[in-house]
Amino acid sequence: YRVAWFVAPTRLSNSIVNVGDGGDPTLFRNKQPSGRIIGAWVAEYPKWSLNARGIAYRKRFDGETQVWWSSRDGTETRQLTHNAADVETFHWSRDGSRIFFTTDADRSLLRIQEEPRYGKGHVFDYETPWSTTAGKPLYPPYSLIGGEPRVWVSDIGSQVERLVTADERVEYEQLKQPVVHVKKFPRARQTAWTKDKRGVAWVQADDPEKQGKLPPLTLYASLANDGRNPVRCPAAECTGIFDLSRPLGKGLHWAAAEDEILFVKMEGMGYSKRSLYGWRIGEDHARKILTTDDWISDCSIVAGRAVCFRETPRYPRTVVSIDLADGSMQTLVDPNPEFRNVTLGDVELIEWKNAHGYGSFGYLVKPPDWVPGRRYPLVFVGYRARTALRGGVGDEYPVHLFAANGFMVVAYDQPEVFDAFEIYPTGVEIGRARWAGQVQFDGRMGLASFKSIIEILAEQGLVDPTRVAVTGLSAGVADVNYSIIYSDIVAAAISSSSQWGPSSNFLGGAAGDFIREYRRAIGAARYGGPYGFLWERMSLALNTERVRAPLLVNVSDSEHPESLEEVIRLIENDKPVEMVVYPDEGHVKWHPANRLAVYERNVDWLNFWLQGVEDVSPTKTEQYARWRVLLDKHVNGESTSAAVELAN
Repeated sequence: YRVAWFVAPTRLSNSIVNVGDGGDPTLFRNKQPSGRIIGAWVAEYPKWSLNARGIAYRKRFDGETQVWWSSRDGTETRQLTHNAADVETFHWSRDGSRIFFTTDADRSLLRIQEEPRYGKGHVFDYETPWSTTAGKPLYPPYSLIGGEPRVWVSDIGSQVERLVTADERVEYEQLKQPVVHVKKFPRARQTAWTKDKRGVAWVQADDPEKQGKLPPLTLYASLANDGRNPVRCPAAECTGIFDLSRPLGKGLHWAAAEDEILFVKMEGMGYSKRSLYGWRIGEDHARKILTTDDWISDCSIVAGRAVCFRETPRYPRTVVSIDLADGSMQTLVDPNPEFRNVTLGDVELIEWKNAHGYGSFGYLVKPPDWVPGRRYPLVFVGYRARTALRGGVGDEYPVHLFAANGFMVVAYDQPEVFDAFEIYPTGVEIGRARWAGQVQFDGRMGLASFKSIIEILAEQGLVDPTRVAVTGLSAGVADVNYSIIYSDIVAAAISSSSQWGPSSNFLGGAAGDFIREYRRAIGAARYGGPYGFLWERMSLALNTERVRAPLLVNVSDSEHPESLEEVIRLIENDKPVEMVVYPDEGHVKWHPANRLAVYERNVDWLNFWLQGVEDVSPTKTEQYARWRVLLDKHVNGESTSAAVELAN
């Protein structure tokens, strides 16, 4: 990986400057609250200095994370902090002369705490997440320093850093959490003030029966900062499902003239699109500025324009400028211009409903040389289709590479029970409702959507319904498992783990409180007791006789124990299955060599089972020898019993 910081004008120009190295690729290893490395990218955001002469940013180099500074013209880069601990967060002081930053325990203390396990082992702790699979005790942030981060200040001029004084701590807290008048707007889901703090806009859920995680919201505004004389936007566009996180950062924004409120709504089937609107207080209509199914994020409003990141199904991330007057878009920075030389197939947004009446969407990606009238094998890649079509969640299933190998690909968005999101306030409560059977669970919904779109595409003469593959990582594994247990539509499958067996929670390292809550919710008193409807329905180990599709499992070393029960039961029953374990990986595989190996193996697996094609490379002789044995088992030992989807 190469990580670097660039500075570019907010108007079209060729003067794009590399101002500094971004540090080691360990930035791609995210630390959860439990301390476990999962392999995900950590989004780093720089902070401009007060005089806008440069940016400060976190950088990991030579085993430590510190704050660095680069001038906007790239002529100067220097390290601002030199702490014995890694920097967690940082803020400029109000006058721009100092940097406030927080740290965890010193790196030396963390090493001292780890040393005893080498040679002495560590005691298994039922209450500690990942105490088994991680093979070491883990330290949540700040656990070794009393549960609170330490706050430091570094003087830019003298380069002296020390713990903050009581007065400095007050300033830091104000910088960390600007004063928000929450008590004045108890029903507000999000608020936005004008620059002079004299006016305020907010959204709230007016329906008392729909106060959940994602309810319909309505836009209000007041020209008094305490919300007096509020005005409710009467336009139909001002009520609905708002996107309060991605495009505008906080979901609401006052335009430069501070006479118009900008907001983003989720629209389309399965909320496939985002629409940007503007509303002026007193008007009875809202102005639509832009509707798109592109991935637009991290926008900043600059002089009547929104400067944002943009990804499309056919092109990686660029920096664009959106004119807020007419919605026109201009590319400011293209970090990967050579990508324009890559030949890709056509991509089409598709929306459909499954048999349960739930809407979903995805992108149909065709082979670059596809021939009308020819039926192609179909591959499902999920479980989100909201960003550039790279490799699905976890980036293991290269969409355009599959298409280039002669597959039709549906990059699908897992159908959600949005009506439940309107009612239940947290993901935990939605999970409980799923476990209790009150809300549709993921696997059944996914299979229903697969069946519906297969039928549509088959009627159009695009796909061969007898050559269909499903793939998935994390929540996408539920779609894989359910599909290969309860249907005969799958001719090949690939998963990035297999975690639905009765012992998965234990071998996967879940903490005691999670296991107790999980069992309570699904009605399983203890291990060996009744498994509840999820285990019974989703486990390959408990439904081995139903599984007929050949299954490839690409799993990380840290997660492979929870897949053992599932895979071994399949092997013992002569089912066509192969599990490949990748070293030094978490939930998301981040090593480039492992990513490449996963890509190649997945393409080979689908070519082998869906097209009868083998790579003639001599390095893959053993691979195909193993797979031919699996093919023989599949052809000669396939169960003749029909797979029946559960009615409930």
